[in-house]
Amino acid sequence: MGVAPDSTTLNKVATLRGLITRTITIAILAMTLALSTAHPARAQTHAENAHHDFHDAEHWAAIFESPERMKWQQPDRVVEALNLKPGQTVVDIGAGTGFFTRRFAKVVTPTGRAIGLDIEPSMVDYMKADAKKRSLKNYQARLVKPNDPALAPRSVDVVFFCDTLHHIENRAAYLRQLIPALKPGGRVVDIDFKKGPLPVGPPPEQKLSLPQINAEFHDAGYRLIAKHDFLSYQYFLEFSPQ
Repeated sequence: MGVAPDSTTLNKVATLRGLITRTITIAILAMTLALSTAHPARAQTHAENAHHDFHDAEHWAAIFESPERMKWQQPDRVVEALNLKPGQTVVDIGAGTGFFTRRFAKVVTPTGRAIGLDIEPSMVDYMKADAKKRSLKNYQARLVKPNDPALAPRSVDVVFFCDTLHHIENRAAYLRQLIPALKPGGRVVDIDFKKGPLPVGPPPEQKLSLPQINAEFHDAGYRLIAKHDFLSYQYFLEFSPQ
């Protein structure tokens, strides 16, 4: 017959079990933290992973305004292809540092306007300073909400997206609310990175394929009216309401 353990032995066993449990728990937490740090993208949702922190405008200006981007973005040729006219209003959504906005302003002057919209205050401040430095009074910048461009009815000739639409959630709803803001004959232009691996742009999983973007515009009430093929890494599409 065995001898029953006394209370001291039972207390030691209970303490040991508690220590083992805490040690295992700490080890699991440490492993989880290490994996999250080593692979931050896996620890984020897709929506979080699809957006960047743009609060440091000077940092992003060095990227957006780089000579390398000038080569593959071909901004002057893009503006020429849009065939803008003096007096028109162009809204650049997700304008960033005003890379395209300032170019639009020069074309639609003296009575037209180019308005850069962004959800990041530092980018809006950057554009305002940029417009003042360049003495472009028709180059404006506005802070907007992620889901609302806050455009007045029949106020815009061209809504322009460049490398922005893939950041927007619920794109069909967003695109639908642009239609009332367009003047008769108004257009929505989308330039974004082609699906697949490229030397520039976001990871392939964050890009929108051409069939997908065409389908989303169609579902939002648009038809494709023009397609330009001279950009190596991006599609360049023009849509109008159906």
